[in-house]
Amino acid sequence: MGITVYAYAVEPAASTATGFGNSIEGVAAELRKVRAEIALEDGYEVPISEIYAFDLHRPDIDQILAVLSGDADLRDLILKNKRLVMTISDESA
Repeated sequence: MGITVYAYAVEPAASTATGFGNSIEGVAAELRKVRAEIALEDGYEVPISEIYAFDLHRPDIDQILAVLSGDADLRDLILKNKRLVMTISDESA
């Protein structure tokens, strides 16, 4: 049985999920901070960002060995059933 974790992608079209947490509220707060920092540093409007829910599964020994051998990526093995659960934009901040 897995548990649900949340992740955000600042620019979903150009990146993978970068920040993870165990609550949607915590991930949304972190994403808002990251978006504000990017807007200050780069001086441009950040596009709509997305928050996803994933089912997090415990890897078995064969999966761990595959990761250690470089044959698999841990994210691909333990994060399943990606679902879009929220979007964040400057208007929703």
